[in-house]
Amino acid sequence: MKVLITAAATLLIATQTYAGSYETRCETTTVPYQDTVKGGTPEELLGGAIIGGLLGGVATDDNAGAVVGAIIGGALANENSTTTVTRYREVETCSNVFIPDRIHDAYELESVLRDLNDGRHVSREMIMDVQYTIGVAYDGSWGPMSRRAADDYLANLEPEAMPNDPLFSLVVNDVVIVSSTDVAAIDEIKQSLYEAGVDSRIFVDLQ
Repeated sequence: MKVLITAAATLLIATQTYAGSYETRCETTTVPYQDTVKGGTPEELLGGAIIGGLLGGVATDDNAGAVVGAIIGGALANENSTTTVTRYREVETCSNVFIPDRIHDAYELESVLRDLNDGRHVSREMIMDVQYTIGVAYDGSWGPMSRRAADDYLANLEPEAMPNDPLFSLVVNDVVIVSSTDVAAIDEIKQSLYEAGVDSRIFVDLQ
């Protein structure tokens, strides 16, 4: 019999779904901006008043005319001048954020960890779930720190099979698709194949 492992691996990858979820999160920040307003600086207003007063005094040749001229000159200086001021406004920014969740299925977690360490494709959401589960920063990128944590996790696993444990093999057309001591996992793959229109059989301790 031929042993076909890649088909089983592909099937397991296809059935992987992430447990986390997307949430809309918003935050409000204070943003400065520049605004132009009418009205001169005190120096500009004083200069306009002085010039207006001088012109008013010359035109009317009395103090009353100088006062009126000062008022008009100051008003014109204020009307024609602009000042740039800094104002602040609140801006709300919303985005969809993925919130990872812990993977409780030990068999699934082990399978995904081996897929990742072997360089197989795994969705970013699933990677974040795995990272959250094994206790590393969940950024969706499978880097050196994630790989080391995965190696430590896999190294601490209990041996999958004891000498007396039965070995279950899933066979399609005289080809062994996958073998494991976990009959539930084998049966799950068998059910997936059945739904896809593929007949398969389970053998115990196949030689």
